[in-house]
Amino acid sequence: MSYSNLLIWQYRHKPRAVATIKLFENIFGSSFVDLNNLKNVLNIEESTGHQLDLVGKHVGQLRIINGYQLRKFFGFHTSQYALSFGRLNQNVGGQWYRRRDPLADSVRLSDEDYRFLIKCQILKNYQTGTLPNIIEACLFVFGEGCDVTDNYDMTVSISIPRSKMTDFKKFAVEHLDILPRQVGVKFNYSIQ
Repeated sequence: MSYSNLLIWQYRHKPRAVATIKLFENIFGSSFVDLNNLKNVLNIEESTGHQLDLVGKHVGQLRIINGYQLRKFFGFHTSQYALSFGRLNQNVGGQWYRRRDPLADSVRLSDEDYRFLIKCQILKNYQTGTLPNIIEACLFVFGEGCDVTDNYDMTVSISIPRSKMTDFKKFAVEHLDILPRQVGVKFNYSIQ
């Protein structure tokens, strides 16, 4: 619908009045479209990049994870993760380890991994720490096939299907404490 048709009859055929109304229509029309899209800015499923950073800031989850990727050091051929001697800037060899150097680097997460951690943080923010709450969190994180058992000795055993476990999820479970739990409860993980 064109708003120029809503002019009163005296100004209906005046070119300046019609041009002014069309200008207002273009400005306000695009503003209303932007306002309509504003509701998706903090949507976890649809936001990307800086918008996802804002969502993470609201729930208390950072995008940069410390210690996720191991550094590549020079070592001998019997060492599992060692690289040969060479120039590091050309990705030919490893760097020399110096005392007190960190063994791992910080990593900026992709949108998909960051979205996963944001959802886990939301689960932790609304935790009750009961066994049904832990089961619900495990089903979200690992999907169907996850088995949660209360051992009645302040430990909970969690069996995870191997097909559901990725390297990032394994790191998050072991180092980032992503599952809700009560204070003093230990999780024992096993991969089946």
